[in-house]
Amino acid sequence: MNKSTMFDRLNQELEAFGKKAQAALDEGKLQIELLRLRRRQDNTARDLGFLVYRRERGEEAEPRRVDALMLRLDDLKQELTRLEQQIAEARRQRAPAETAGVATAEPQAGPAEL
Repeated sequence: MNKSTMFDRLNQELEAFGKKAQAALDEGKLQIELLRLRRRQDNTARDLGFLVYRRERGEEAEPRRVDALMLRLDDLKQELTRLEQQIAEARRQRAPAETAGVATAEPQAGPAEL
C-alpha cells in the first residue's frame, strides 16, 4: 500500500468518523430538546392539577386558565410526538450507515500474512 492510498483511506475513515460524530451530536441536541419539552409538560400538568384541586375544594379557579393549560398540554404532546419521531428517524438513518461501515472495512493483515 503506497502513501497516497494510505492517506486516501485515512481521509475516508476520518470523514466517516466525522459524520458519525455529527449524527450523534445532532441526536444529542434532539434528546436535550425532548427533556426540555417533557419538563415543560410536567410543570404544566402540575399547574393544571393544582387548579383542579383548588376548584374541587371550593376555591376560585379561573376556567380560562384551566382551558389554557389544557391547550398547552395538547400542544406539548404534539411537539413531543414530532420530536420523538425525529429521533427515531435519525436512529434509523444512522444504523444502516454504521453497519455499512463495518461491511466495507478492509481486513487488516495479521501476523501470518506479513
